[in-house]
Amino acid sequence: MSRSIRVTKAVAVASLFGAATIVAPAVNAAQEPSMTITLDATVTGKTVDVAYKDSGVQYYANDGRKAMSRYGAMAFFVDYGDDSDPDGYDGRPGLTCETTGPTSPFRDSVSSGYSHTYRKAGTYTITATGYYCGEGGLQTVEKTTTVNIAKPAPAPKVSAAAHIEYTVDGLTATLVPSVTGTQHEMKYGRNKHAKYGVPLVYTMSFPEGAEVSGGATKGGIKRATCTKHGSVEFDPVMLSGDPVVVTFPKPGTYEVTLSADVCTSQRIVSKTVTIVVPPTDPTPTDPTPTDPTPEPTTPTPKPTEPTPTPTTPVPTTPAPTTPAPTTPVPTTPVPTTPTTNTTVPTTTTSTTAATTPGTGPKVETDRMGDDTNALSLGVAGLVGAGALGGIVVARRRLQQ
Repeated sequence: MSRSIRVTKAVAVASLFGAATIVAPAVNAAQEPSMTITLDATVTGKTVDVAYKDSGVQYYANDGRKAMSRYGAMAFFVDYGDDSDPDGYDGRPGLTCETTGPTSPFRDSVSSGYSHTYRKAGTYTITATGYYCGEGGLQTVEKTTTVNIAKPAPAPKVSAAAHIEYTVDGLTATLVPSVTGTQHEMKYGRNKHAKYGVPLVYTMSFPEGAEVSGGATKGGIKRATCTKHGSVEFDPVMLSGDPVVVTFPKPGTYEVTLSADVCTSQRIVSKTVTIVVPPTDPTPTDPTPTDPTPEPTTPTPKPTEPTPTPTTPVPTTPAPTTPAPTTPVPTTPVPTTPTTNTTVPTTTTSTTAATTPGTGPKVETDRMGDDTNALSLGVAGLVGAGALGGIVVARRRLQQ
């Protein structure tokens, strides 16, 4: 069994840790013991990833009871050149190396690599040390490589904002959430950096009683963490996809919130929108109530027109009646009064005419000659009744 370990520099063989791949080549007793190491280093920012491989031939190892072949090195370690503990692999504790006898090939490969982050910029020498059973017992082989950790550039400025666009149709609202702006790169797995234009985590919250369907109301990148490197622009359609459809229980005012955990100094960005669901009855929205405004303008001229009309005819009606009394003025039969006296004996009924006012009109309707005769008959009747004095007085008043 073989494992990778990280041990202190003072310990050559210690507790087991990690995993290394051990390949079992065929046993060959004729080969001379030897060991070869391959070391590769890749730098990203302040982090270095190391790939380690070894291969060779060695004597058997003895556990105190018997000698046995080994398919991997006795041990190997990778030192990063600073004061940190090394990474590595240790074989079974308590084994000792045979110095003669048969040999067996071995090989190790740390395919996933070792990773280390330096605290500050500088040049570092990485040293890989392998242990195998060779001439004279436990032997070592070293392989080095140099890495340069540059002073990091200032972290780019990033900022993000959350948005919710929506439309309302009856009791249903269609929402499109999005995050815009920029964020730093993410790190996931074994320190791998990725440029994702989506938040680490995002969620949407809705009021109680609302029915939500369609779209994604939460999500994010699993097992990822934020770095302070790079600047990645958000993809606004990453969150929208299928819009979120929300049906509210009744008309009213509701709040919906989008919260997102992003790789910025602010980390949490959110947006809350207030959605107004109007009543379904169209009566309040009917524009007809605005029509009565022109109606008050039409009756305003009407009261002004009829007011002078009824008042003017009342005083004017007596005016045309005034000429009627003027007609006797030229026809006053003053000289004919003697003639009427002769007719007094014949009109003995004049006394009754004076007592009955209805005889006057009969005299006017029984005209048989000209107007003078008619007037004479009227005057004679009045004389016989003793009313001549009243007519004279009336005439004087008219002449005045």
